Amino acid sequence: MNCAEYLVDFLVRKGVTDVFGYAGGYIVPFMDALYSRQDQIKTHVCYNEQGCSYAADGYARMKGELGVYFTTSGPGAVNAFPGLADAWFDGVPLLGICGNVSTYEQRGYSGVRQNGFQEMDIVSMTKHITKYSVTPSSADSFPEIVARAYDLAMIGRRGGVVIDFPYNIQKTSIAGR
Repeated sequence: MNCAEYLVDFLVRKGVTDVFGYAGGYIVPFMDALYSRQDQIKTHVCYNEQGCSYAADGYARMKGELGVYFTTSGPGAVNAFPGLADAWFDGVPLLGICGNVSTYEQRGYSGVRQNGFQEMDIVSMTKHITKYSVTPSSADSFPEIVARAYDLAMIGRRGGVVIDFPYNIQKTSIAGR
């Protein structure tokens, strides 16, 4: 089982039945995992990323459950920020899953603007409008990251969380799962 499949399995186990998203190259492994579980979790394709985050926000408000959306990297992830901010201010449980370039393409602290195509530091950009924002760096830590994101979105004053999901991590197998 790879990390993308693990995340979909986790969402299904938590009772998530609907996700909202907009396709892009760096979120394809997650979309493939959703497709393989389409009998248990329905994907609603939106016209743009902002619509995805607002649809997930509205779903969460209506159902009282976690709302989930996904986007691709860079501008795709940034376009979803208004829904994240709305969830932050109104205490709505929301999970944003943002595809990103592979970890080995990320610039880190090199001083250059970007290495990978449409690479952006989504964690830094969302830290003031989320309860938790993280970029997994290995498959080993991924299950704990997913559990923490879910718990933080749902407990206490609810709010949005973001998993900035590198392409290579989405495809990496989780040992023993």
